[in-house]
This record gives sequence, structure tokens and C-alpha cells, in this order.
Amino acid sequence: METSAQQLDDAYRQTIYWCELPEQSVAIRIGHTHPVLDDALRNEAVNEWAFITAYNPHSTLKTPPQNRATNEQLECEIVRLGYSYWHGTGIDPKGQWPPEASFLVVGIDHSTAADIGRKYHQNAIVIGRVGGAAELLFLTSAPGCR
Repeated sequence: METSAQQLDDAYRQTIYWCELPEQSVAIRIGHTHPVLDDALRNEAVNEWAFITAYNPHSTLKTPPQNRATNEQLECEIVRLGYSYWHGTGIDPKGQWPPEASFLVVGIDHSTAADIGRKYHQNAIVIGRVGGAAELLFLTSAPGCR
């Protein structure tokens, strides 16, 4: 069964983007501000961030070994580009989609983050700035487009 663009949009917006910060965990939600995350970013002297995964490209389920391998490539790329990151997990609150290991990339500009997301065939990434609400950034012409 094909997933509609609206269903994907809804699913991404309902996902809880958990992140393990240095001092505590935070649940990032689209459209919400996150003062605890803002404080952690200020401690790193950065203003922007992006939550990125390489799991399940174009929202097509892959095997756990495939997902781990591509996410390891993503992690290496983040390091190679010189960014710090914190580990995270995208969690479907309805439990209909498996958790996706992710990275909250610290201090990355949103254009670079979008390029990385596209390279790993993601439909969307989550972005934000200190003091602002988390935003869903679609990387395809419409959610679910390949």
C-alpha cells in the first residue's frame, strides 16, 4: 500500500525526536521550542542544529543491518565535515514504524544539513535554531516523492 504525501507529513510531525544531550535527554517536537536543547547549544556556542538519519531512505523500510551500515556512513561524514553531534532516535508514538537511530548535528547550517539529508535519500529532516521552534524541512518536491 502506497503512503500518501499527507500521511507522511502527518507521521513526521507526530514523531518524537529523542536526543541524548550531554546533561539530559530531550524530546523534540515539530512546532515546539525546546529550552533545554537551547541551553545545551549555547554551551557549545552554536545557534543552529539539524536532526538527521540515514535510516529507511525515502521512507522505505530497510533491514536493520542495512540501516546500521548507512547510518555509520552518515556518522563518519558528520565527523569528517567537522561537526559535533549528539545521538538521537526518531520514535513513532503509535509504534507503527520502527525507531530510527539519528544524530542531532550541532552548529550545522540548514543548507548543508539539507544536502546531507538528500545524499542519504531522506524525504525530510528536522531543523532548528536557538529560541525557535523545531521545523520539518522537506527535501523532496513533496513528502514521499522519489
